[in-house]
Amino acid sequence: MKTLYKGYAGIFLAGITCFAIFSGCGKKPEIKARASRTIVFFGDSITYGYGVDREKESFYARISKIMESGLYGDIKTINAGASGDDTSEALKRVKTDVSAHNPDIVVIAFGLNDCQNNSMTPQKFRKNILAMIATMPAKTRVVIATSNTFLEGGRSLWKNLNDSFEKYMKELRSLAGDNGYPIIHVNTAWENHIRQDERHKESLYTDPTHPSAKGHRLIYETYMDVLRKIIME
Repeated sequence: MKTLYKGYAGIFLAGITCFAIFSGCGKKPEIKARASRTIVFFGDSITYGYGVDREKESFYARISKIMESGLYGDIKTINAGASGDDTSEALKRVKTDVSAHNPDIVVIAFGLNDCQNNSMTPQKFRKNILAMIATMPAKTRVVIATSNTFLEGGRSLWKNLNDSFEKYMKELRSLAGDNGYPIIHVNTAWENHIRQDERHKESLYTDPTHPSAKGHRLIYETYMDVLRKIIME
């Protein structure tokens, strides 16, 4: 009888152990606790949020809101976008607007103004971005982002700009690949969306350059696909 009792007791204890090990199954994975982090978004008028309600509708505002919710831990976001900036102008302010914040992650997004600057070339554009990165702390994770294309209308101007713009986006893709930087393919996502719904492409813009609230939503989703993976590492 004692032997039988010991057998039941062993089964019971084994059951308790298994329950303790597997009771967590089915629960959502929790993010590991870690020190607070800072993400700086460094770019032009698209990053700034020109043309929409930048506190509610811009891609940055949407990202900032979800980061501030604590869903991904203690993360602070900083908008270092400036309307009209090309990489030469941005290079003048990178130390004060980016490096001074000692960021953990920096998203760099330029090109729309660079391709309209007659004194700029894709090679100089690349050199400027590398110079920006050189000012950043060693711990900073650099992320490169491409941008939306110009809205092509009845004039050939916008088609010509997009042809020039693509050379700059190609330079960004090359730079990211050569240096192992994650890249946010906004340009690809944007073009794919337009191909799928050509008739309503105007709804993505407020003018031939700047995204509408709908356009910013697409940018937000594209950014988060990449940032989510980096943050969860």
